[in-house]
Amino acid sequence: MRSEILRDQNKILHTTCEAVTDFEEAKQIAEELVEVIKSVAKFWNIWLGFAANQIGYSKRIIVLRKGKDEYQILINPFLVQTRIPFPYLERCYSTSGIYRVKRYLWAQVKYQDLQQQWQEMILKGPSAVYHEIDHLEGILISEKGKRIF
Repeated sequence: MRSEILRDQNKILHTTCEAVTDFEEAKQIAEELVEVIKSVAKFWNIWLGFAANQIGYSKRIIVLRKGKDEYQILINPFLVQTRIPFPYLERCYSTSGIYRVKRYLWAQVKYQDLQQQWQEMILKGPSAVYHEIDHLEGILISEKGKRIF
């Protein structure tokens, strides 16, 4: 059974998500997110991600599509540093339209994996991570960016 993708009027999308403490629950939510990504993914959109609140869970969990059947799970992610802001065009399954938003050409992100270990990643260029972290903060692109289409 496919989880429903919540739309912009749903209150949970406008609320800051809670930190994950139950990693068994996080694993189940992450599995649901992977299924949602699989249900909407096309071969060309490998930079696809979903946040837990987009399917009704107010938890700090992100799943990113990294390739055809490759996914990365970020638990309790946050931006440590950002550099070199630039405008970027994005769309979202939880709202309609295309928006110009400020993103970064470089960022440092910390997160936990499903084994509760802290990890770090460096982003270079556009990434769905920024968009999904905004979701975890209760911010939609319709609130952050300027709609152009």
